[in-house]
Amino acid sequence: MYQNYIFSGFGFVTGTYPVTNADIEKAIKDGFFEGLDEERIRHSEKFQSLHQENPNLTPFEYMAEHMMGFRRRFHVVPFPPREESYKVAQNTLDLLVDAIHQAFDDSGVHPDDIGAWMVSSATPHEMAPGTAETAKCFFTRLDNHTETMTTTSACVGFNINVERAINFLKNHPEFDHVLVAHTEVMSALLLEERDFVPFTTFGDGAAATIISRHQSEQKEGILNVVNYEDLAMIDFLGADRDGNLIMEPRRVKNRAVPNIVKAASELMEKEGWTVETTDLFIPHQTGNAIVHEAGGLLKFDKKKVFQEIQLDYGNLSGGSVPASLAYLKQKHRLNPGDKIITSVTGLGGELGGFSYIVPCFNRFTPKNDDLKGKTALVTGCTGGLGGEIARQLAQKGCRVLLHYNSNQEKAEWVKQSLENPLLYHQIIQADFANNDAIDNLVKTVKDLVPELNYLVHTVAITGSLSKGSEVSGEEIQRVDKVNFTHTAKLTEELAPIISETVLFTGSIAQDAQFSGSSSYVSSKRGLYGFAAAFARLQHPRIKTVFYIPGTIDGGMTEVLNQSQIDASMFAVGQKKLIPLKHIAQRMVKSLYIPKVANVRSEYDGVLMVRKDGYTNY
Repeated sequence: MYQNYIFSGFGFVTGTYPVTNADIEKAIKDGFFEGLDEERIRHSEKFQSLHQENPNLTPFEYMAEHMMGFRRRFHVVPFPPREESYKVAQNTLDLLVDAIHQAFDDSGVHPDDIGAWMVSSATPHEMAPGTAETAKCFFTRLDNHTETMTTTSACVGFNINVERAINFLKNHPEFDHVLVAHTEVMSALLLEERDFVPFTTFGDGAAATIISRHQSEQKEGILNVVNYEDLAMIDFLGADRDGNLIMEPRRVKNRAVPNIVKAASELMEKEGWTVETTDLFIPHQTGNAIVHEAGGLLKFDKKKVFQEIQLDYGNLSGGSVPASLAYLKQKHRLNPGDKIITSVTGLGGELGGFSYIVPCFNRFTPKNDDLKGKTALVTGCTGGLGGEIARQLAQKGCRVLLHYNSNQEKAEWVKQSLENPLLYHQIIQADFANNDAIDNLVKTVKDLVPELNYLVHTVAITGSLSKGSEVSGEEIQRVDKVNFTHTAKLTEELAPIISETVLFTGSIAQDAQFSGSSSYVSSKRGLYGFAAAFARLQHPRIKTVFYIPGTIDGGMTEVLNQSQIDASMFAVGQKKLIPLKHIAQRMVKSLYIPKVANVRSEYDGVLMVRKDGYTNY
């Protein structure tokens, strides 16, 4: 049996906004970019030959796609990029977290089984802490102490960390998996750039892999890794202290080509492979000028030189090789036994590559028992959000106590929908408008469980949606009791047996008022004040979260008219309705994971306030 190190899972994401060659050509014509010599291109024999076949071919299209090898790329901001756009755009961390999620889903590996987290980037979302440290917070509990490593490197960062990951696994037999990822927002380096070449070349994206220890009867996976430094490149490829790109394309090419050839040749020699026996050569997706010359010197058939990421996603810096592998796997073009050579070079003269035999491997068996042995009380389980949260908890192995107000049939249905009935889920009735009912609910819960890990409040009523002046005092008191007073009372009475987290569900109406919600908004604001005070009193024993969902596709949104929905979304900058299931997943994660993707988080004292779907506030 061989001890192998394989890529068990891949993730690859890009910026939201596609940028086509036509977009860049228009920007050139509008005077945004410069450096294109159309007359010189028109007089070239290659252009004239292609132009005869395609009369609509423009000098820029010829230069960008046929000469440079780029057809499309993706940015995190609308094109052309402007500094103010990045304030609400995805950053390297956002892209990275999405790519890591994909890698875990693809591999079946659980985040708790990762022995080390290694991330590289030349465009980090913040100076400190490191990107790897912060990314890990989206996947593990606070008590997970596995190490992290953030590498400031562009084109070769992923390759450097592949070597480190294998060394880690060899020295840590207690672990079988390491996460290695690269993330980059290259467009942010181009804000002061006016030459069309970098805009044509670079894209924004992130790629993540899980490197796993795997035994098999044949040698496969990552065979050898090489990493070197060419100091002759140190001064003409990088970024200045203000984050502006420094690149001298001709000097870069003169060093990059022999560096790619050096790494690839050494790896092939180590394996005893030839260009005939090697199935695929994946160079850094840097453009035709470098790739074609390097491939030619290595004598690879052009069909074996992979450039599809370059063509449709641009140069993704250190993400280009793992993105290529992810793309090939997604397209079912990685076949067991395929022999692959990669080679990269870039920022500061780093260069390297690795040899890889595609393993005969499908996927690890995933586990979903994060909350095994835990118990949660969910108030308002017959509502859409409460019911979905209960299901998400049960799927992760949590026993759920399901509170309902009056609809017993619906509560029974929710209970039946929960996975694993052996967890003894139970329904409990209590009218939150009745003080005695809250006392009975407290007694029932304490009789059922000696410890409550999580208390999740989704119980709420909208009350009358009439104008504030038309709402009766009795109606205001009823809404206040359900949404605030008795929710607060239940929390205080149960606090002695709560061991981990209390989560309160707020409302977008607190920030985006619309006509006819005065009693509802008032009660939710009162609940927020209580949550902040409760958090101070119970910290650090209990974690307190006030979660404000954006406008949900389902739940209480169903009682609003379209103008109210549109007004609330516009007020907080929400782009589209959020599926109920996605909100529930993120709320459940908020109970035990430090950070949650796609959610704006801030602290009010020690109260964690999370706003889902917001770009304003």
